[in-house]
Amino acid sequence: MAQQQPRAPAVGDDPREPTTDVSPPDGKVRFRHLDEAVIEADRCVQCGTCVAACPSNSIGIADSDRRPTLVKMCTGCSRCWDTCPRAGLRYERLATLEGADPEDVADGIGHVEDAYAASAAEDVPDAQHGGVVTALLAALLDDPEGIDGAIVAREATDGTGLAAPKLATTPAEVRAGAGTLFTQPLQLTELRELIAEADLPADPSLGLVGTPCVIEGVTALDRSPYRETRFDEPRPLDHVDLTIALTCTQALDDEGLEHVLAREYNLSPDEVTGLDLVGQGIRIDLADGGEERAPLADFAGAILSGCLECADATGQTADLTVGTVGTGQGESTLLVRTERGEIAFDRAESALETRQLDDLGPVEQLAAWNADRAREAMAREYDPEGELSIPHMAHREAYDGTDRAPVAFNPARVHQYEEWC
Repeated sequence: MAQQQPRAPAVGDDPREPTTDVSPPDGKVRFRHLDEAVIEADRCVQCGTCVAACPSNSIGIADSDRRPTLVKMCTGCSRCWDTCPRAGLRYERLATLEGADPEDVADGIGHVEDAYAASAAEDVPDAQHGGVVTALLAALLDDPEGIDGAIVAREATDGTGLAAPKLATTPAEVRAGAGTLFTQPLQLTELRELIAEADLPADPSLGLVGTPCVIEGVTALDRSPYRETRFDEPRPLDHVDLTIALTCTQALDDEGLEHVLAREYNLSPDEVTGLDLVGQGIRIDLADGGEERAPLADFAGAILSGCLECADATGQTADLTVGTVGTGQGESTLLVRTERGEIAFDRAESALETRQLDDLGPVEQLAAWNADRAREAMAREYDPEGELSIPHMAHREAYDGTDRAPVAFNPARVHQYEEWC
């Protein structure tokens, strides 16, 4: 069987900013260092930020395991390291830089302007938990002052059942993608191509839906000191004017999930429409309308290990957060965090059935539990008021000798690294 080749980001007429425009930091940090510390150490959360951050398109995604890999020469600019939430990015600092109180960040909830229990005003076929995200995005796409496109997840067309990114430009396209997928869609890795292929205005306004780590990546890239370019064209992420985080305590590995469902419950992923954290267990929603209850321990083998280090279950750097904890069946909890989020909510409110949510106790409890778990799992210090950047050597000092220590990169790539680096 022919070996699968990694998918390299396309290089066209709209290149990322050149590395020659900025001076690299002292002591270059290359993709090899990220590979050892995060990818080979099995701490990657598949957010795709490193791919989006690379100015030379040197990082792609391996088709075989959906992990970042080097596809051409690494220039040692350090940007993949600086923006990775499991490497050089002190992700908990982002929310305080956005104005959140450090104590709220440490508690896992962050800043919240308003909170609602919400559902779609009209039925959304195949949507989960009231169809709030679908209804909200459809309304914004239908509004001339709203957004021109929405980056969402859809099921891949290759028959694998994995999540893949899609840029929806009409309400119908958003509604067609309603439903739940259980793997990361890697939307940041294909953002440039999605925009290039879509029928959009010259300077489109986009909404992006993702797990908290993906939204952290967007925020980190927005704050990057390297974001200025010598080109007139803005970077793809400059078009993202609204971020919606999906409450998340862990992303799942597709092979691990399939194995757990088959072994423990005699189910295939096609028979499952939802997985929700309920108390100290998981509710498995079935396509036939039934449900199963499972202890968290049953899914341990399907969880991406790096997710255990995430203290941001509620997407603290997003404009809006949508989740299922704290509201009843057929509803979602909607947190408005920023002015951009408030404007979007006001524009889409007529498409939603909402009531003010005064008691955020269940959300706070989940956020605090998740934050405690993360602080226990991570080897470095958790500090919402610390430096945003974690130097490579400081990371090594924290993680060396632990069960999450860097692992020597795959020997099969030794020649590749020697040739490219």
